[in-house]
Amino acid sequence: MPVRRKKQTSSISVMKIALFLLPLFNLFLLYGIKYRNQELSLTDFKLSFPGNVLNLIFAAVLLIELIVLAFRDKGGFFGKSSLFVRVMSLQSVLLLLAGLVVVLEIHLPVGYLFGFPIAKIVLWFLFFSSQFIQFSLISYCWLLIFRSNSLLFLRTLLNSIFITIFLYGFVFLYTFGTFPVEEKNEPAGDVGVVLGAAVWSNNVPSTILMERLNKARELYAKKKIAKIQLTGGNAPGELSEAEVAFNYLMKFSVDPKDVWMEKKTASTTEQIRFIKNDLIGEKKMKNVVIISDRFHLKRINEISKFYNIKVKLSGSNVTLNSKSLVYYKLREGIALINFWFFAI
Repeated sequence: MPVRRKKQTSSISVMKIALFLLPLFNLFLLYGIKYRNQELSLTDFKLSFPGNVLNLIFAAVLLIELIVLAFRDKGGFFGKSSLFVRVMSLQSVLLLLAGLVVVLEIHLPVGYLFGFPIAKIVLWFLFFSSQFIQFSLISYCWLLIFRSNSLLFLRTLLNSIFITIFLYGFVFLYTFGTFPVEEKNEPAGDVGVVLGAAVWSNNVPSTILMERLNKARELYAKKKIAKIQLTGGNAPGELSEAEVAFNYLMKFSVDPKDVWMEKKTASTTEQIRFIKNDLIGEKKMKNVVIISDRFHLKRINEISKFYNIKVKLSGSNVTLNSKSLVYYKLREGIALINFWFFAI
């Protein structure tokens, strides 16, 4: 009997340690994966970045709730804490799987679904599942603290869904307004970077890409920028976005020597990484102007903060019908909150 009691005491002690360390372990694991996923070192880490703050807040809320429950219910709570430890361990496993995909550069399915790369969707699913588990634990602890035991698991699920919808809805509304751009005082810099966009059949730039290029040549004509950096890779059988953009610019009074091309990047984050490593890092460009659509500028600004670089932003004059505008802003909202939380 004393041996069994000793084992139980030892088991509870292990649960106590795991209970309070796992939320912190998952937080630091998430931070590490986020920066590794963007090929950044932790020297670029900034706690003030909105996504890092959100990660910290949710981890802190869960930890505080666990402490409250532990002190209030004492031994009774620790006897039940194995449930929390198992669920938080599942969150850790999901994060570790996401980390393995990132660190080992595991090749995920190619192609697109709803306009998003399938590889990114798979990675997002691992991150999102781990985050939803955290929301569920927060909700479950909250209900226990206020002794709301009726329909406990159903209410936990509904509250977790509500938290998720609220966060995604908030960021959607945040991105709905265009990023403030001064029309009279257009940004000036050493180089204007045109972010790549879709190319139509027969290597024709899409309307969105064309308007970005028009803004670039406008700034170039006004001598606001001395060089134009084109970015964007290509789909099979097509010219790269950068090459299509170059051919379009050559129809106007733009010196080919003032146009640079980058033909490998395939996303906004990759293009901002290119700006950080190549333009600012290697070419020592001090003033970089990023040119894109106005509805895109907020996310560009947030990603630039994450990369710890200062850039100037210039919005194109593209006009979209209300249906297209809502679609693009919805995509931007989803993309921004996913970048905030998971850096994908």
